[in-house]
Amino acid sequence: MSATRFTNLVGCALPVQLAAMGGVGTTELAAAVADAGGLGMVPSGTQPAGGACGVNFLMPFGPSVDDIAAAARQCRVVEFFYADPRADVVAAAHDAGAIAGWQVGSPAEAVAAEKAGCDYIVAQGTEAGGHVRGGQSLDEVLAQVLSSVRIPVVAAGGIATAERAAAVIRSGADAVRVGTRFVASPESGAHPDYVRMLLAATADDTVLTEWFSDGWANAPHRVLRWSLAAAQETGWRATAPPYRGVDRTPSDMAMYAGMGVGDVNLSQPAAEVVADLVRLL
Repeated sequence: MSATRFTNLVGCALPVQLAAMGGVGTTELAAAVADAGGLGMVPSGTQPAGGACGVNFLMPFGPSVDDIAAAARQCRVVEFFYADPRADVVAAAHDAGAIAGWQVGSPAEAVAAEKAGCDYIVAQGTEAGGHVRGGQSLDEVLAQVLSSVRIPVVAAGGIATAERAAAVIRSGADAVRVGTRFVASPESGAHPDYVRMLLAATADDTVLTEWFSDGWANAPHRVLRWSLAAAQETGWRATAPPYRGVDRTPSDMAMYAGMGVGDVNLSQPAAEVVADLVRLL
């Protein structure tokens, strides 16, 4: 398999990036992906893994420049999401020795990220699980972003198979970003009930909503419709997904899932997932 601009940039062997998933993204999962040749990611506040690993900051929660710099001193990559790109936070990551990326939902946001000094961009389609930035399908936004910027572009949104990974890389992406399939891996922090629901779901069982909005309003997110229906009955609106050890019934918690969930039928170790995703490249 040939290297890509992304693998050369971040220092991993395979063009697979783990999505940083708040609540269920663990150091163990990031380490397993990195050990398998991909780029591991953790949400801010979680200890990064060694090797090829990054930390993701959600900008609506106001991370400080000091927090960003501290993360950048610990890991290879610092990534930002869900705000207009800002040169000051990108510079904070660079000054502390890390590569900086921004996940975007539109070509305009991609151009702004490049101008802000980012080293790579993640182009997210509406098929993605979790919080969704833009309003276009992955194929649409990826094509527009690729024609708008010069830096490496990672494709994100509903990617769960080797066939889909190969297709988006053939179309010009430098790597793929995968979340839902890794939620089902044993190294993730997902509650067993959450994993069981993912394994039983199809793409039609996901829905975009703004329901789970405590502390993060006006931010659409894709979840399993069963968890949304349960939450609408109970009034539960917290953004945290069901995680192992939660001290409440998880059925009405935000079960984030991308539209590739119909291809997630087994709970596989992260290394097996990485190997499968790249087998057609």
